[in-house]
Amino acid sequence: MSSDPDDGGDGGFFKDADQLNQMVSDERATDTRCVSSKDDAKAVVDSFRSSTAESPWGSLDRSEVADRLADLIDNPRHTQQGDLNLCGPASFMCIWNARDPVAFAKYATRLFDTGKGAIGRMTVSPSSDLMNQDYADMKTRMTNVVSPQADWMVLGALRNSTDVFWQGTFSGDPKQGLSAMTRPEEVASWLQAAGIFAKVSNEANWATIKGLPHASGLIQAEGTDIVFLINANMLKAAEGLTKDGSWIANQFPNHFVVLVNEVVPSADQTTVQLSFWTWGGTMLNLKVPGKDFIDNYYGAIVARLPPAN
Repeated sequence: MSSDPDDGGDGGFFKDADQLNQMVSDERATDTRCVSSKDDAKAVVDSFRSSTAESPWGSLDRSEVADRLADLIDNPRHTQQGDLNLCGPASFMCIWNARDPVAFAKYATRLFDTGKGAIGRMTVSPSSDLMNQDYADMKTRMTNVVSPQADWMVLGALRNSTDVFWQGTFSGDPKQGLSAMTRPEEVASWLQAAGIFAKVSNEANWATIKGLPHASGLIQAEGTDIVFLINANMLKAAEGLTKDGSWIANQFPNHFVVLVNEVVPSADQTTVQLSFWTWGGTMLNLKVPGKDFIDNYYGAIVARLPPAN
């Protein structure tokens, strides 16, 4: 699950996002339902920017973090894990920020100021090992795509504070693959903890492919967010690139993406069209050979806001 674009891992992969974005409209972008406003969120960031509090994140710059947070509030899909194996936290943060930007802004700014932040009822309290890391040093290790300071902080803190014993502790290093790995039940638990969704369903698992009927049956209704668990070989198949043929890479899922349009199989199911968000960009109108989709789709986590009044 490294960042090499040729190994099926979790780092930068697509080089033509701008071209793909011009191919077809983004249906998901029309769903702007949220529980707080971007203007209020940016007011939180403006107050944070003028603070003189000393941060426990010694290598991060307040002004740079503030600028980036303002951008992320305006553009949640700019969330960038870069070479970090943090597609799970990135998918969650992209969704949560879009739906509740004020909560996201409070989480990020308090995390910077105090070393602790809140995602709804869940406290994120990263270890001093992560906060004491030298970001500039970590940045030099991101050989493909750099995760900006704010992204590195908010994503790394979530992963670090929710580590499970068998993975080891994530400390912000791009070379850490296993300790950065996220399970589908964790993504579901973070969405539930946020406290804004009426229902969160975990319909994904690490061991069993789910099939095309499951994927094509997911409805992208207003107020609904869908995270796919896949093997990155699906993306390579869509681009006509060489898939990772190793046994380990083929047997397990290794990437989360956020679905932005409903899955549409061709009449004979030889191809499957879908669009999704990943690695800080929206990939539209991808056509995956039917067998490659089925072999690499491991289900979805579905979160639904309460019905609109």
